[in-house]
Amino acid sequence: MKLRFFALATAMAASGQASAATAGDICVQDLRAIPSFLLENDTGARQHLAQKGQAYFDLALANSTTAAAGAANSKACDVILENYVGMWRKGHLHVKPGSAQDVAKPSPAQPAVAGQAAPSREPSLQVLSETTVLLTLPSFHGRYRTAMAALLDTHRTTLASHPNWILDVRSNGGGSDATYAPLLQWISSGEMVNMGAEWLSTPANIDGQEKVCPLLAPGDQNCAAFSAQAVAQMRTVKPGDYAPQNDEGVISYTRLSPPELHQAARQPARVAVLVDNACASSCEEFLLAARQSFHVKLIGRNSYGALDYSNLRLHALPSGLRQLQYATSRSARLPHLQVDLGGIMPDIYLPPPKDEAARVQEIVRVQRWLEGGTLRPDGV
Repeated sequence: MKLRFFALATAMAASGQASAATAGDICVQDLRAIPSFLLENDTGARQHLAQKGQAYFDLALANSTTAAAGAANSKACDVILENYVGMWRKGHLHVKPGSAQDVAKPSPAQPAVAGQAAPSREPSLQVLSETTVLLTLPSFHGRYRTAMAALLDTHRTTLASHPNWILDVRSNGGGSDATYAPLLQWISSGEMVNMGAEWLSTPANIDGQEKVCPLLAPGDQNCAAFSAQAVAQMRTVKPGDYAPQNDEGVISYTRLSPPELHQAARQPARVAVLVDNACASSCEEFLLAARQSFHVKLIGRNSYGALDYSNLRLHALPSGLRQLQYATSRSARLPHLQVDLGGIMPDIYLPPPKDEAARVQEIVRVQRWLEGGTLRPDGV
């Protein structure tokens, strides 16, 4: 496909103006470096171009160039560039201010409201009745992997004695598949069918893969091993081609044994996963795995839709003031089962709650339904 993204930006660069670079000039420089890099290295870019069309992206670049040229400062430029990459894909594609080291630093904790503790993102368990428990799972970030495993192990007797489970993953923005892995053996029907992913092999993607662990997880041997395998797989194909993440192929069939329990205990008979459109990334991967069980129903609203293109890596934009965070792998589900277009549909739809009280009431309704009652809201 013939690409015409750069005519406007190239004309501006060739104008020969000798004045000192302004914030707008620097912003335009960074902007015009993005589309060519994405089309060569991002796993979703060419598919997005085919879906949305050349005219859509020509207009997006033209409008963003005008905005970038008028950027008053670096922060204004950050917003413009983030909006621009959002026109390519709504998730798993970002422009981050700062150097690679700055982007890799953990985000500072959000300050608590005066007189209130900051909300916890750790998994928690609440016994709702003699038959029903609630597992609240606000995040699958890797930092909560140990907490998840400890929660399931510490409370295994309680979990095993309650046949109805509610798993609340509303507002779970994802994290790591390893965090929710211990949960799958509790709710699985025995076998999981897993669709793997493919790496796009390019020099930039190999370089990003080699640098990711020292930035994000220095000293983590698991990360180092994963990265080394990724680089090895990328080197098995020529630049521009895709390589499977491992030699076993893109589809696997995994047997999951239930946790060891005393004789009278059992896995849950009914599991309701409460989901909304803020469930993204690894949270959506969890939905795809959980819904394979005979015992699981997804209840709520479509998930966010940020899963098809993943394994984000960093690329410095020309100014050195910001990093492009883009995808280096794509799911082997594509193009037959796309998640990003509309998210993952629930088995049972619930309209968005109008306020926090209605949001809390969703748990009450699901509990009542699991225990043989109705999902109907109170008073209806």
